[in-house]
Amino acid sequence: MTKRLKSISVRDFRSIRGEITVSLDAPVVLIHGQNGAGKTSILSALELGLTGSVTSLRGLTDDFASHLLHKQADEGRIVVTAEGIGEATADGEMLVRSSGVTGAGLLSPEMSRFFTERCYLSQATLGRLLELYQVKDTRKSDSPLTKFVKDLLGLDSLDALIDGLHDSGDVRRFRNSVPAFWNVRESIPDLEKKVRQSAAERKSLEAERTAVHDRLRAELRGVGIDNEALPPAALLERELADGKEESELQRLARLRREAVAIRQQWLSTRTEIEAAELEEVETSAKKTANAIASWRSDEGQRLEHTLLAAAELLPSSASLSTAGTERAHAFALDAIASELNRCEALLARDAEDASRLAALDQDLGRAQRRLSVLEEQLAAQAVTSSNLAQALSGILSHIHTEDCPVCGRDFQQVSDKPLQAHVSERIAALTESAGRLQALSRERAEAVASVAAIERDRGGVAGRQLAPSVRDQLKSRRARLEELNRSLEELTATAMRGRRLAEDAAEAARTLDTLRARDQQAVTLRDATHSLAQHVGVEAIGVAEALEDALDRIDREVVIAEERLVRVQEARRSAQAALTQYIAVSSKIDVLAREIVDQERRLERFRTAKEAAETRITQSRELARRAREARTKVVQRVFNDSLNAVWRDLFVRLAPEEPFVPAFALPEGQSGPVEALLETHYRSGGRGGDPRAMLSAGNLNTAALTLFLALHLSVKPTLPWLIIDDPVQSMDEVHIAQLAALLRTLSKQHGRQVIIAVHERPLFEYLAFELSPAFPNDRLITVELGRSPSGATIVNFEPLIWRPDTAIAA
Repeated sequence: MTKRLKSISVRDFRSIRGEITVSLDAPVVLIHGQNGAGKTSILSALELGLTGSVTSLRGLTDDFASHLLHKQADEGRIVVTAEGIGEATADGEMLVRSSGVTGAGLLSPEMSRFFTERCYLSQATLGRLLELYQVKDTRKSDSPLTKFVKDLLGLDSLDALIDGLHDSGDVRRFRNSVPAFWNVRESIPDLEKKVRQSAAERKSLEAERTAVHDRLRAELRGVGIDNEALPPAALLERELADGKEESELQRLARLRREAVAIRQQWLSTRTEIEAAELEEVETSAKKTANAIASWRSDEGQRLEHTLLAAAELLPSSASLSTAGTERAHAFALDAIASELNRCEALLARDAEDASRLAALDQDLGRAQRRLSVLEEQLAAQAVTSSNLAQALSGILSHIHTEDCPVCGRDFQQVSDKPLQAHVSERIAALTESAGRLQALSRERAEAVASVAAIERDRGGVAGRQLAPSVRDQLKSRRARLEELNRSLEELTATAMRGRRLAEDAAEAARTLDTLRARDQQAVTLRDATHSLAQHVGVEAIGVAEALEDALDRIDREVVIAEERLVRVQEARRSAQAALTQYIAVSSKIDVLAREIVDQERRLERFRTAKEAAETRITQSRELARRAREARTKVVQRVFNDSLNAVWRDLFVRLAPEEPFVPAFALPEGQSGPVEALLETHYRSGGRGGDPRAMLSAGNLNTAALTLFLALHLSVKPTLPWLIIDDPVQSMDEVHIAQLAALLRTLSKQHGRQVIIAVHERPLFEYLAFELSPAFPNDRLITVELGRSPSGATIVNFEPLIWRPDTAIAA
């Protein structure tokens, strides 16, 4: 089914006020109206209803959608009806509000693009069509003309292929486009270098392991391990970890300490003991014991009684039996002094509280008396002074004569002063009395607060004050403590004498015990030396051998055994260190060997990948060369046989006298992307300049119009529509006549539905005549736009059908 526009309904869109419906169901539709009548608005509404956008306005401002609604309306509406679009008949509806446009266009995105670029030529686009298609920067490949040429020639795939293969011309371009290839290419030398370095490092580690192995064998011989081959590392570690020498060294050290102890004890007991010396020591010990007993029965007893008395007052005090003479005496003095300080501090604070309480009582009496005076003064003031002053102020505004407004009497009978002045003086007096009353109230509140503060302070001091019974107990305790302190100070010399006697008695007892134990200790030391010799493993002590000689033999044997064990222990530690180093070096060699294998495998993969990539690069270069050759042939064929031929025929038909003919510039060479440019040719041959520089204004408009028609006719008519807004700008009569004939040919012979909008009445009538129906079923619709007195848009619609020429028929 042929695609045809059927009708459009527009309400409150751009300059159209109200709602109009225009029938488009004819091969040719002519729209006429004065400037501002709504011709362009109808065509813009048609574009919006079909594509969902107004391309000619979208490029002018970002918020173009907010200007589509008529300024006096809240909502606009567009409904476009067409047939052959999907269903038999389809409608596209768009709602226009100040916030934007809602709805979907009738055409698909691809058809919408075709309509915008190949079917609809707005008045604004016609004037700058060549500028749109001719970009200043020839390096750009995204101009509208270039896009059209690529669509026409089908070069997108070839250009994409050539662009994709561009980097194959120089591997340096792969640094950004194919970083993986560049990384592999750059990594191969680094990997080769790493393999060489790893091999050299492995050789160095193997030499180090050999040296460590020899050192380990030497150290193991010192420990007692002399195998032909090294045992497994785990077994060797267990054998070296079994440090038997340490326990044996500890045993020898213990025996050495026992020998030293025996020697020291022997040196202290080897002198002979005389009976006279023992008797003298026993006599001295007896005298010291009698002296301490005498002291305890006399002076010591008095000291003990005093300490017991102190303990009754101070339970923490020590007695002679528990702490010793001088220590118990000093402890009691310290405790009594501390307790005296505490009692005196409590009594002193109680005296201060009594003085403070008397002062607070005086302050409280003064404050209470002041409060009584203030209350009497407040009672003397009239409590209604303020209210009476306010009442008189309200009456004052009503006093205009000398008659009293309350009793009605003439005030001049009782006073020569005016009544109004008298009332004003009375109000002032009452106001002053009210001020004094407020001041007294504030002073009374301050006095009440002062009495409360004094009472709080007095309550705190009274609560802290000691009761009389407690105060008396403290005084008695202080007196008793002073007596005990004085008695203890008097007994200081007695305590020191008791300490000296006790020390003398203890020293005499110790000396006597030492002398009595010497004879038995010498026998015990020889038995201990005999047992020590057995443990060391030397010959036992002889009957006539001196104890010191036997101890010397034992010491020499212990030193020899310790030196031997220390040498074995040092060899074991050195062997452990060498074994640890041997294991570490062997582990490094194993890890390095695996790394070398991995690096060699990775290097081989990189080399294989590089060779495969280089093969593909060679193939890509050949493919790119062939693609460029194919593109060149296609471009040259299509430019010569299609685009330029169609445009030349259209332009020459409309402007037969113009010596310059616009044309598409042929791309030079086969390298680089296709860039479609515009130029002019002399009819006699040769190239001219840019069309905008070589053509007049009228012919430049003709060149733009014929360029649009050539672009429309050069492709398959996806939409067989031509919608042109005022195409005759700057055209003379010849151009207009040729355009009318061309439009007639497109409509009658090529099946295009043509919609033309013009604003000149003669041109409208001429085109209606030239494009009138020429055969049966051919029609022409004329649409004239205007305004009603209220400003609403009105439409005069007239369909014209084919009628036989009766004159010729007759």
